[in-house]
Amino acid sequence: MNRPRVSVIIPVRNGKDYLQEALDSVLQQSFTDLELLLIDDGSTDDDYDRYALQDKRVRVIHLQGMGVSRARNVGMAQSRGDLLAFLDADDVWFPGKLQAQVNYFDAHPEVGIVFGKFIRWQALPSGAFAPARSLMQDASKLTHADPERSGWLYTRLLGGLLVGMNTAVVRRTVYEAIGGFNEAMRQGEDYDFWLKASRVAEMHSLNGPVALYRIHGASAMHRLSPENHLVNLLNAAAIRWGLDTVNDQSLTPKSFHERLARVYFDHAYAHYWHGDRTIARAAFWHALRRGHHPLRCLAYIALSYWTGHAKPSTH
Repeated sequence: MNRPRVSVIIPVRNGKDYLQEALDSVLQQSFTDLELLLIDDGSTDDDYDRYALQDKRVRVIHLQGMGVSRARNVGMAQSRGDLLAFLDADDVWFPGKLQAQVNYFDAHPEVGIVFGKFIRWQALPSGAFAPARSLMQDASKLTHADPERSGWLYTRLLGGLLVGMNTAVVRRTVYEAIGGFNEAMRQGEDYDFWLKASRVAEMHSLNGPVALYRIHGASAMHRLSPENHLVNLLNAAAIRWGLDTVNDQSLTPKSFHERLARVYFDHAYAHYWHGDRTIARAAFWHALRRGHHPLRCLAYIALSYWTGHAKPSTH
């Protein structure tokens, strides 16, 4: 059996409501030399083996509720392609995405990861989503990189640059150099992966969007944790690798300090409106000590004493 050029890895757990749209966006790509590994992580809402009947390029692998990092790691371990791409089961690629990225890899052999921008796909007031086709753009026309989001990106990642998992394609050599996702992490495993990758390879962003990121209650952007995982991850990276990248770019201690302050404030703000206001209060204090929006921090700290938990809100 010939090895495909690209392996696409889609983890899913009880995701049948949106999965077909995601699969179609892959299988209808103009670049066809691919395999699609659907990692069913203990789903109970559908017979996922049936998706392999739609296209001979689809393989279904079953796990038993091991988590998204384990699912992606199994997918990478089972993949055969020289390029590894990722898509979540509720998101959608733009037409021409893979062709644009493969072309860019071919033209830039020094680059280890090619990603792009994404468009946030918000639900309508009814709770439904606008048809993906109404938001689609032709990604095949993307031939150049965005210089502000390309190069040795370690310090820019520390500073807040976002790499959408569903936009990225990774050379197998990068995966072999850094290993897979940290399965012990409950949140931030993708950010941790990109930080590790940025130490061994150039990462280039195409100069336009390549995917839709669906925003709903189960999406990563809406998951709240009592612990500030991002602060922990940033501090761990700074301890392990410092604030310099391989091409002598650096993030100043002051800029890193400000980055931590912003992360504390964002964590506090999310908990104030949608989570535990006791947690919010502590995070606002951390942001205040770092000089971030002092008046706003003080106001929210005072208000947080009125109630310990936020009411459900659309704020």
